Amino acid sequence: MNTSNLPGEILVGVGAITIIIGMAALALPRPRRRKTQRLCVWTVGFVVGAYLVGRAIAEFFVVNYNDPGSYSQSWGGPSMAGVFAVHSGPGLVVLLAAAACRFRKQLMREEPVTGRARRRG
Repeated sequence: MNTSNLPGEILVGVGAITIIIGMAALALPRPRRRKTQRLCVWTVGFVVGAYLVGRAIAEFFVVNYNDPGSYSQSWGGPSMAGVFAVHSGPGLVVLLAAAACRFRKQLMREEPVTGRARRRG
């Protein structure tokens, strides 16, 4: 079994299942349809984000630092900085976006100082 394409095949499988569930959700009543579609989008986002973060971490262990030939033909090569920017950069962006989203959610939970009702949505 060739496992070199396994992460890509998993992503395609999750994407296909999500599209099927999303299309089936069109037959549901409006409130359930919105929840189901939102769940599908979050699932795909989580799987893709986990893949990118995992790839970013794995890149540091896969590269042979003593042999420039091991990474010179990779995307972002021939410099090691370019290879890390291309392979680990998206994972870093995912982590920063998750942290910003978490921080924003935490700010929204705090009670407003002005005493006005906060807007939900």
